Amino acid sequence: MTSQTNSREPTLDRRRVLSGIAATGIASVAGCLGGDGEEVDIDEALERNEIDIDEIVEGGTLEFAIPRNGISDYDQAQSTQAEDTVVLNAVYDGLLKINADAEAQPWLAAEYEASEANDVGVVDYQDYMIEVEPAEVEDGVPVFELEDDANLVLMQHPDDLPAEEGEAIRVLTRNEAADAVADGVFGVRVEGRLHEGIEFHNGEELTAENVVRSYDRYVGSNNQGQYYDSFLHAEAPDGADGYQFELYAQEADAAAFLELPPVVFPSEHFDVPPGELDPRINEDRVPIGTGPYEVAEFEGGQELRLERTDNYWVESVGLENIPWYDGPSDFPAGPVIDEINIRFVEQGSGRSNALEDGSIDVAYELPSEARNNFQTSDEYVVSATEALGFQFMQFPMDDTDPGGAFSERAVRQAVSALIPRQQIVDIVAQGWGAPAQVPFPEPAADLGTSQSYDEIVDSDWSYNVEPNVDAAQSLLEDADVETPVDVVLETNADDEARIDKVQLIVDQLDETDLFNAELETPAPLGDWTVDLYQEDARTDSSERNAPAVIGLAGTPDPHGFVEAITDPDNYNGCCNFFLAEGVLPEDFIEQMRGCRYGVEVAEDQDTRRQAYDEFWPEYADMMANTIIDYSLNTGTTNTDVVGFNAHPQTQMLLSYALYNPADEQLIYLDR
Repeated sequence: MTSQTNSREPTLDRRRVLSGIAATGIASVAGCLGGDGEEVDIDEALERNEIDIDEIVEGGTLEFAIPRNGISDYDQAQSTQAEDTVVLNAVYDGLLKINADAEAQPWLAAEYEASEANDVGVVDYQDYMIEVEPAEVEDGVPVFELEDDANLVLMQHPDDLPAEEGEAIRVLTRNEAADAVADGVFGVRVEGRLHEGIEFHNGEELTAENVVRSYDRYVGSNNQGQYYDSFLHAEAPDGADGYQFELYAQEADAAAFLELPPVVFPSEHFDVPPGELDPRINEDRVPIGTGPYEVAEFEGGQELRLERTDNYWVESVGLENIPWYDGPSDFPAGPVIDEINIRFVEQGSGRSNALEDGSIDVAYELPSEARNNFQTSDEYVVSATEALGFQFMQFPMDDTDPGGAFSERAVRQAVSALIPRQQIVDIVAQGWGAPAQVPFPEPAADLGTSQSYDEIVDSDWSYNVEPNVDAAQSLLEDADVETPVDVVLETNADDEARIDKVQLIVDQLDETDLFNAELETPAPLGDWTVDLYQEDARTDSSERNAPAVIGLAGTPDPHGFVEAITDPDNYNGCCNFFLAEGVLPEDFIEQMRGCRYGVEVAEDQDTRRQAYDEFWPEYADMMANTIIDYSLNTGTTNTDVVGFNAHPQTQMLLSYALYNPADEQLIYLDR
């Protein structure tokens, strides 16, 4: 019998009707339903909106809404919020630019390539290590305090761990990394050259020094781990004023090409501590980038206005000097809209209302019903694209008494076999999504498989999209459990759509008599994940047979879809709550890491694709995590906005729509 604890009342009245229809034999709801019950065809939203270059209108002010009550942090080195990046990506251009197919191309960099990979590990750096006594030790984990604020411990000698109080540990810090690189001890070298003549908004020329010194700003920041789990060293071989730069990774890392580039800062921000590059703290510390827009006005969480810069580098360098560009010679050398007013509208209903009354031009993350209504209206345009965001279920796998059912692979596989993935997309997302059929979405397929995406989703190991009761029953007959198995599916209390998705799973599990399922929503996302990161959480969840259902936003690199939620190195970090060292077989972990780390996969992308082709069936069979659905990124505009197209990465929705010559992407205002 289904029950709910610590939760609001379900919001599935209309959806339950559809679920009942689906359960009686209709495999899925075709399209999606609008507010008046009519079927809505979203295929049109998936088509690109093209522009005629001859009809471009320059100027105007774009009113753009983000689903937050303000900017969390103006400092890109510190911010971990996607909405901050949505806005600030219009201010900061990157060394690389990601097109609509989630492929990276050089941007600020005229040249950029991984030139060498070496088979090195932590022990290979031991000749360059120094001995440092930790400031403190907690449960064998050392905490270091170095005299130089820009210095950082990059790696620790494994023979000195676990640490003990009062004993020195051999470590490699940033200060010694240069010596290792000089002697050829590094994992990957990426070589690049900047376009000459690029200027920051303050008139400073972008040189190799800006690339090298920008890494300093990540030391001690919220994003320190994201960069320094891979980054080893950067240098400017032609000097600080030159344009050549070299980036080095610690290991032979196939993802180094995408993972190493930093946000590039001007020299006046090199020594600004993380989090203090914020005009609300110091009015002189306004973000300064090389992107097409500057921060012109701000007022707490009430107002933020971006203004087109008058020294955008593409205009001086010229599109014809970007090696890969082969588009029209008369395509603009920058965005054409003069100003962007960022509107902070936290509630989806508020953004929908603002679109209707004309106070905003563009909004995203609207409720499904609102998207349906806008899609059927001639006054609005909805653009959608396959995205890199996903919902997943992670199983606690400790063998405990009581509970411990998910220590058996067959039980995990049985739950996955019963997930109504198609119904979840059709009913809760109302078509604005895609049921997960393999462990990575289509935009990550370029590096994730040597096959076509259609071929891999048709594999015999792929996830089912409709519940397969016979398969679940057969799996449990061979498992050492008694049915019905008591399970608790947990998710965060502040996401109604996610709760509705989990409720459909609970209902399906209960209908089979194989499981006795209930839904719990312990707390809002931030509080709930803090609880999940506690050391006893995995034991508690195993005892209660309580998988966690949560969502993440991925990147174009396919490894992120398994590493973040599976690798024991990320245990008690985002977002591996249950899979500590020793929970999963070592050969399985080695195979997973071998798809990203190693000279052969780092030097040859085809070798990497083949490694993933061998790994994905093993990953799906292990079922430590199962993916539920993939998002569609959507943006909705009024018809004054011409040419808007969504991007697979939420963080790039605004900057991509404004200008990306790789796809001849541009928006303008016709009013």
